[in-house]
Amino acid sequence: MFVEARDSNGYWRLLATPDGIVQAADQPAQGTPQPPPYPSRPPQAPPSPPVAPVAGRNGGERRRGLVIVGALGLVLLLLIGAGVVALRFLPGSSPEVSDEAEPETGAVPLEHPAPPGYADTVDIFEELAPDTLPAVSGDGESLVYIDPDERLNLLAADGSREWSVTLPFEAGEVLGAPRFVEYGGAPHVVIETADSLWLWPEDGGAASNVSLSESDSAQYPGSGVLVRDDDSAYVLVDGELAEVDTPGGSAAMLADDGRALAGVLQGPWHWVAPDEDPREVEPEVPEGAGDLDAIMTFIRGYAMVRWEMEEGDDHLLAFHDNMDGSVLGTAEIAPEALEDVRHRTGPLGADLAAYGPVLFTPDSGETTVVPGFEPEIAIGDRIFGELDGVPVAVDASGEPTEVPEGAQTPRGLLGDRAVVVHDDHLYAIPPQ
Repeated sequence: MFVEARDSNGYWRLLATPDGIVQAADQPAQGTPQPPPYPSRPPQAPPSPPVAPVAGRNGGERRRGLVIVGALGLVLLLLIGAGVVALRFLPGSSPEVSDEAEPETGAVPLEHPAPPGYADTVDIFEELAPDTLPAVSGDGESLVYIDPDERLNLLAADGSREWSVTLPFEAGEVLGAPRFVEYGGAPHVVIETADSLWLWPEDGGAASNVSLSESDSAQYPGSGVLVRDDDSAYVLVDGELAEVDTPGGSAAMLADDGRALAGVLQGPWHWVAPDEDPREVEPEVPEGAGDLDAIMTFIRGYAMVRWEMEEGDDHLLAFHDNMDGSVLGTAEIAPEALEDVRHRTGPLGADLAAYGPVLFTPDSGETTVVPGFEPEIAIGDRIFGELDGVPVAVDASGEPTEVPEGAQTPRGLLGDRAVVVHDDHLYAIPPQ
C-alpha cells in the first residue's frame, strides 16, 4: 500500500509491503523495473494562517471548519511494526540516482506529447486534488493549485513553495479554477464556492471571505472581481460587496480593484466607483475610420471597437486602451469575420493578444488577421486555439503549427515553462 507522510520539512510517499518492508515509493521493488520519478518540489510549508471571515453585502458571517488530512500516524505505526528505519528516504536526504534513472539534463520525460514550442521533459510535477485545476498569474511569477490533501499551495516561478494552507471548505465545493486578482491594492488568490468568495493575499496571510447570494454571479474579465445580480453590479471594497451606479443605458462589464467599467453598444464608456462620480472615456478615432459601428467587448486593459471605414465596405477593428481610449492597434476586416466573436473575450498575454481572428502585438501595435482562427489562450509568443476546427498554435505572423494529438493546451506560463494538466497532475515543461 502507498502512504503519504508529512512533517515540518514537507511530505513524501512510502510503500509498505505485506512482508513488513517500508521504503520510498519511488524506489523500485526487487526485480521490478520502475520509471524515474517526477521531480516534485516539496520545500517546507509554513503553518496554516488563520481564516478571518468578513461580512458580505448582507452583513452575514460564515465560519467553516478547517479540514486537516494526514497519514503521519499510520506511517509511524507501519514503521514501528516493520522495525524499519527509513531515514535515507526522507526529505533533505540525497539518495543515489543511477544514470539510467536520471537523464543528464536533470529533467525526466513527459509521458504524453508536448505542445508546440515546448520540450517533452518535465521540470516541475505536482499532484492535484481530483477535478481541480491550477492557475498561473498573468506575470508568470506564481502558480496556485489544490493538492489531494485539500491544501491550497502557491509556487514561485522557480518551483519553490511559497506557502501552503488547508482549505476552509472541501475541494469539491470549488467552482472553476482559482484566479489571481487585484484586491485592496494588492494581488490576491480568489476561489469561488456556491455561497462565498475566498481571498488569500498572494504574499501570504489570513484568508477573508465575502458571502454571495443565490442570484449573485462573479465575473473575472478585468483585474478585479465583478459581482452581478438580477438588478445591480458590485465590486469588492474593504471586505464587502459595494454597489456601483452605472450611467443610464450602460452595464457593468468588468472590475478593476474597487471600480467597474460600464459600457454601451455605441458611444463612450465610463469608469464608476462607489460614492464617486463616473469618469467618461471617449474612444479615439483611428486613422482611416469613419463612424463608430459597435463596441464589441471590454477585457483587461482593452476595449475592442469596430469602426466603419471611410472608404469601402470593410470594417476596422481597433484595440483601444480602456483607461484613456487611445488607439493601440487596428486591423481591416470583413464584418462577417467578427459575427461569432461579438460576446467573447479574448486571450491576453504580454507578448501577444487576440480577439477572434485578429492577433495583436502589444509592444509594436502590429496586427495580423488569421481567417477561421478561434483563439483560446495566449502562451508566450503563441496563441493556442483552433483553425478551421484543427488545434493549432499561431505566432504573431499568423503562422500556425498543428498541436500533436494528445498534447494538452497550456494553462499559463510559470517563468518560461508551460503549465499543462493531465490526469489530475500538473506539469511545468521548459521551452525547446
